[in-house]
Amino acid sequence: MSATNDQKPVVEYPCLWGYKVIGPDEENMRHAVKLCLDECLQENTGDREFELGQSRTSKGGKYVSLSLKLTVNDVTERDAIFAALSARTEILMVI
Repeated sequence: MSATNDQKPVVEYPCLWGYKVIGPDEENMRHAVKLCLDECLQENTGDREFELGQSRTSKGGKYVSLSLKLTVNDVTERDAIFAALSARTEILMVI
């Protein structure tokens, strides 16, 4: 990844991309992430490998964040995964 004169990063695809997924229930979020990936990657090797690990738990234990990493083929795929994750009721926030 590099930056142009206006400081907008230029991303070369395919590339490894990361998402932070935040919500109240780790098991439900893991299931939701798998469903989103199955949906978004169905036509583009839906069996693609990905890493999904616990990132942090909030101080009060009310929320957990998961770190999702996978190779995305283009910006359309990257944005589709983000939108699918954001639309899930089990997930409160995607970064």
